Amino acid sequence: MMKKELLYVVACVLILMPLSVSHVAAQGNETRDEGELSEDSVVNIIAYFSKNDTLTYVYDYQEMSVDNGDTVSVRKLSRDISIVVTDSTENGYMLELISTDIHADKNIKKSFFEKKFFESIKGEKVIVKLDEYGALQGISNWKELYDKGKTLLNDEANTTDKETLKGLKRMFDNTIKSEQGMMGMFPELDLLFGSHGIQVMVGENNFVDSVSSEIPVTYKYIAYNDYEEDGTYAGCFTMALSETVIPKERFSGLLARGLSNVGFGKEKKIEGSIGEFFNKELDGDVDIKGYESREYYFVGWPRKTVTIRDSGTGNNRSIIARRISCTSYSLFNY
Repeated sequence: MMKKELLYVVACVLILMPLSVSHVAAQGNETRDEGELSEDSVVNIIAYFSKNDTLTYVYDYQEMSVDNGDTVSVRKLSRDISIVVTDSTENGYMLELISTDIHADKNIKKSFFEKKFFESIKGEKVIVKLDEYGALQGISNWKELYDKGKTLLNDEANTTDKETLKGLKRMFDNTIKSEQGMMGMFPELDLLFGSHGIQVMVGENNFVDSVSSEIPVTYKYIAYNDYEEDGTYAGCFTMALSETVIPKERFSGLLARGLSNVGFGKEKKIEGSIGEFFNKELDGDVDIKGYESREYYFVGWPRKTVTIRDSGTGNNRSIIARRISCTSYSLFNY
């Protein structure tokens, strides 16, 4: 197996790691005395959205492969996003999200399916549910989007070779045949709302999480509130660095767990078929490094979120970066 292909498989193990480290960091507060958690000592990421709030974002995705220290490939995908708040109650929010103008390099492994899917739902509104704090709850019309997306299979039947069409159908069934799977087609939702509803300590926090993933992860977490010169609250910022090492001997088992979780067969069967192979192919333990930063406006709308995952062995790395940035906003009550 070529190194770059091996690195892609290594990246699959990231399925097992928590998407939002903010939730992991919030666990550290559970051991604090409530008297210690004064308003000035914590960062609260809470939505104060209003009906008719309208924002636009740009979502960028980038894959990089590094072989023996040299960058051998860079692949990119991006799309424009518009969001409108259609309902705001004491119990939560309803949003309409529309993705447009998707641009993808042809050599991104998932771009063919992703581009076809977004072409099939072009102009369709994605109805997003948030709780009262702004935390993501789901997609209300995921079944309608699934049915709409199925039309891409019919459209491709006469223009695509059988093997490609077979792969497209398999990706369709393994990817979006559930609400959770449909949410996975919109990673921007986690970038936007993955940390809402949490409370973390101001300043720098260092801790080890042994609960949220199969392998313990070491974190450095920084959070602070931002204020105008007159003392008015202007928003908040969080940043996290994470690192974990997967022993070579455990890699195949973790990979099998990850592939099984996304519908590629039974865990034991997968592990048995790939275990010996990967133990031979890997030239050392796999280390995974993460970076996450989140900036918020004063009402809880995200200004910019960046996540980077760097995984591999030695100088052979797979790097996946995601970013979403606000390009315009109109807030109804401000």
